[in-house]
Amino acid sequence: MTGAGPLPAVELLRPSPWKPLALLAVSAGLVWAAIVIGDRHPLIAWTGGGVFAALGLLAAVALLPGASQLRLDADGLEVRALFRVTRWRWCDVVRFGATRVGLHATVGIDFAEHVHAAARLRRVNRGLSGFDGALPDTYGQRAADLAARLETWRRAFG
Repeated sequence: MTGAGPLPAVELLRPSPWKPLALLAVSAGLVWAAIVIGDRHPLIAWTGGGVFAALGLLAAVALLPGASQLRLDADGLEVRALFRVTRWRWCDVVRFGATRVGLHATVGIDFAEHVHAAARLRRVNRGLSGFDGALPDTYGQRAADLAARLETWRRAFG
């Protein structure tokens, strides 16, 4: 995907459905377990069942069409996660790169000096990952490949 061919007018990347499906299945199993122990330990059952039902609901919402995606165009990139949209212009980004946060490989983002949003959170992120921020998903690609693709877009339109 890091080929040197011309860029399309719009590129739309969607995350793999496997993580939300796995979370939904595990949550359903734990809600069932909470129901089973409900007579013996009602406080644990209600608390655990409620938490895992909420996680299952979030996983189900993440599976809806259009809930999560990465949209690239000449103006910039748009990250949609659980229907919440964040947009950055290419001139707002200094670089993209592959990084790790714990065991999770992701794409890190460094913002330009003129971007002042969330300065404290950016310092924390820099300490954790070496970048100001990160994408929420790798959209079915290796982090290094997606970072290279985003750099190609940034260089072409930034």
